[in-house]
Amino acid sequence: MFIRLVGVFEVRDDAGRDCTPRGAKARAILAMLCQTPDRRRARRWLEARLWSDRGADQASGSLRQALMEIRKALGDEADRLEADRDSVRLSGVVTDLEQDQAAAAKALQSGREFLEGIDIIDHAFEDWLREERARVEAVMGTTRPALARMPLARTARLPFVIRLGSLPEGVGIFAGMALADAIGRLMSEFAHVDVFGAGGTAIPADLPREGMALHIEGAEIMDRVHVLVSLSSIASGQTIWNQRAAIPMAEADLIGSGELPPLVFQAADAALAYFPRLAECETGPRRANALIARSLTEMFSYDAVRLRVADEMLIEAHDIAASGRIYAWRCLVRQIMLVERTETDYPKLIEEADEFSRKALELSKANPLVLALVSQARVMVDENPEAGMVLARDSVALSPFNAFGHWAQAASLNRIGDSPGALGAARRGVEIAARTPHVHWWEALSGLAALRGELYAAAIAHYEAAYYRAPSFRAAMRHLLFLYLWAGKRDKAAGVLKGLLRVEPDFTLDRIMNEPNYPAVTLRRSGLLDRFGDQLKDL
Repeated sequence: MFIRLVGVFEVRDDAGRDCTPRGAKARAILAMLCQTPDRRRARRWLEARLWSDRGADQASGSLRQALMEIRKALGDEADRLEADRDSVRLSGVVTDLEQDQAAAAKALQSGREFLEGIDIIDHAFEDWLREERARVEAVMGTTRPALARMPLARTARLPFVIRLGSLPEGVGIFAGMALADAIGRLMSEFAHVDVFGAGGTAIPADLPREGMALHIEGAEIMDRVHVLVSLSSIASGQTIWNQRAAIPMAEADLIGSGELPPLVFQAADAALAYFPRLAECETGPRRANALIARSLTEMFSYDAVRLRVADEMLIEAHDIAASGRIYAWRCLVRQIMLVERTETDYPKLIEEADEFSRKALELSKANPLVLALVSQARVMVDENPEAGMVLARDSVALSPFNAFGHWAQAASLNRIGDSPGALGAARRGVEIAARTPHVHWWEALSGLAALRGELYAAAIAHYEAAYYRAPSFRAAMRHLLFLYLWAGKRDKAAGVLKGLLRVEPDFTLDRIMNEPNYPAVTLRRSGLLDRFGDQLKDL
């Protein structure tokens, strides 16, 4: 029986029949046995490499299932796999590394990999695979080609590789592929990346060893598909982020409901946030992604100096790789500056926001993120909610898992007076962004929609959620101040006022009531300023 270890893993019997098991872990067991001199490994050793995150009993059960899968795939050759209480042994096989070393070495030199495409989300297995690949290269006298160490093209675009592990047949495979594709599409909106492996397509063998890999594997347990999603650095193999989710198989909308929408957004957000830590993003064209990621951290600080730093980073990113998304992010910086009152030249901010909006749309090619960010500018800066609604509707239709689209839709609906619709859209954004550091942005918009609908208790709950997560967020503090007075919570109102004066020393009742450019339109219309403004002097 022949087993190929370099390139795409395969098992063939003496008649040439394909006996390759479907599961990644079943394949890995065969490979591990092949790479042992006597083709024998202790059961506990295998369990520790493939199920290191499970208890002993569960790992033992998983190994038994994997061995059954191997025997089923081997068919009449199943007796070649022997197992007793202590160990597992494989006999009567030859590998490509033994049968034709010259061909295997040539394949490695051309860019193929040992156990190519076997992606198992387990740190212990990844460590073994990394060490074994290095050992095989040393034994064969080969090194990875320069193509595998250098970018294919010196551009800002970074590989984002989708790798699907073992998934249950039918609904499980469909859900895993749909989840992977949704994350890949969202990454394309957020950053300069090239996505490989979407829709189960083949991954080019000559891709550079850089960028990120998305791994998805799962198992069917009762009436649910349980998936494990993780991101890793291709160069180092280090896991960046991972998350589990359960998909009800009977759900009419498998992907659009439940845990998956927030999982999609969280994965893309985590990937973007990690770009500054990738060695390949420290210099050269790939630095553009790192600059965009750092700018988001700075802009959501709401600090005047850090907002300017965010804009400088985006200017640098634009000089490296001009794109519509960079203009859209710069437009968002201007909106935050307006709302947080960190700059005094309001006409200039408005003029720049309009300029950046137009350039973003010209360059974006209907990027849903760009549509969402520009939509908000049309609502806030231009006071044109109709235009904002058109862009927001397109954004959500194109990318339902992007929380920014729901944020833009909520802002447009709020401004045209549809408070229930605005609150529903904003809360949908909260659900999707719930696992990310910036969810306070959606909580504040939910608070604004609730305030517009005179749901003051709900507004307090949403603004508190925003304020507790972002203590320097002025918009949340301004609204909470008067909502607490409405609720008779004077001590809380006094605490919020103290915090507001710390970040906005020139705050006064007269300014919020009478200054035309002060960002408190909904609060003024609510009547809360007139009813409770006089109480500020007693706090």
